[in-house]
Amino acid sequence: MMRILVIYLAAALLLLGCAGSGSKPGSPNVGAGSPAWILNPDKPGYQGVVGSAPKQDWGGREAQRRVALMKARQELAQMVRVQVESTTRSQVEEHAGKVSRDSDIETRLQSSVALSLDQARVIEEWVDPQSGELYLWLVTPK
Repeated sequence: MMRILVIYLAAALLLLGCAGSGSKPGSPNVGAGSPAWILNPDKPGYQGVVGSAPKQDWGGREAQRRVALMKARQELAQMVRVQVESTTRSQVEEHAGKVSRDSDIETRLQSSVALSLDQARVIEEWVDPQSGELYLWLVTPK
């Protein structure tokens, strides 16, 4: 029983780690003059992500915006909310000087997509003056 609990907890921690918004290999590499939301897109009451796109050879700024928006929407769609529920019941009995213990541990791990892209909107844009890369801040209510 304890082995199963350890496996469930390890799985929950792994999922929580994957769902976090830590640094990624494709994280923006921007300079000191960039807005704070590029590296920390969190906004109270909202789930936020940043999408970026380099200058486009064809289509100009509008094509660049479409690529950045597509990347941000993909990032938002991958976010998963993980809920872990744990219940522990313990019973101790004493009969004729002998103590017996009985424990029941129940862990439930639930993972579901909890975000809707219908309400997602771009609240800010920024163009890196050095590289010309466009950054979009996309948010949706939690």
